[in-house]
Amino acid sequence: MTSDLKPLHDEVLRRIGRNLLLFQQIEALFKHVLATHKAEGEPENFQERLQKETTAINRSMMGSLVEKYGKEFLQDAGTDLTDEDRPVAWLSFKFHLVAETDVIVKLQRDMELMKDARNELVHGFLPRWQPDSKERLEDALSYLDQQRENAIPMLEHLRESARHLDEGRRLMLELISSGEHERLMELAWLKSSPLVELLQRVATSLPREDGWTYLALAGNVAMRDLPDEVKNIKERYGLAKFKGLLLASEMFEIRDETLPGGGTRTIYKNKSSS
Repeated sequence: MTSDLKPLHDEVLRRIGRNLLLFQQIEALFKHVLATHKAEGEPENFQERLQKETTAINRSMMGSLVEKYGKEFLQDAGTDLTDEDRPVAWLSFKFHLVAETDVIVKLQRDMELMKDARNELVHGFLPRWQPDSKERLEDALSYLDQQRENAIPMLEHLRESARHLDEGRRLMLELISSGEHERLMELAWLKSSPLVELLQRVATSLPREDGWTYLALAGNVAMRDLPDEVKNIKERYGLAKFKGLLLASEMFEIRDETLPGGGTRTIYKNKSSS
């Protein structure tokens, strides 16, 4: 190598290092998103499951990361999500990037191109390294600049995904540490309880012509179909009356109507039917 080529020689090496660092940043962001975008399990093994998943992600190669990101983190807006049966005591956090099919396809294609470019730099750059040729050194500089320009949008995309993900996790942790979280958990349990589900069914199947249902009628059905739940309503629900259960579930409209001979009776209907 002649002395007049040394500046070109050094600049090629500098840009190789620059691009390698860029691809390492992209790889680190893939790992961060994939290791933190979902976490689930029962309380006693939640942390263990999370650590196991994180360890597996951190050991993954770029090709596996690209494939996993495309299949697990990207979510086609037209895809129907199915609910899975889980134990009652189940903690779950999931964060996805939802987009239209054409956007998902373009992202997947761009990730594949980025992966190929990274592999070419790491494993296939040597034939381009001809330090005694001014022309080939200049070609290498142009190649490295174009490679960087093509990779920058992927880096920015991943940074944005990570930013939104981290914000979602922060909000989740704030909710969990607040009293509101406990209230929402109790409300979710109450809404799925056998008695509340029965009250919904009665309101749907046995309404008056005006859409309202007698609470006394629902109570009779509950005592017939769920006698243990009714007998232990105070212990299981913390409420002594069906009316309190209706109010606490936040799922019904409730009204007391006056009877012709005096007194009142409670009627209700599902909020969704109003």
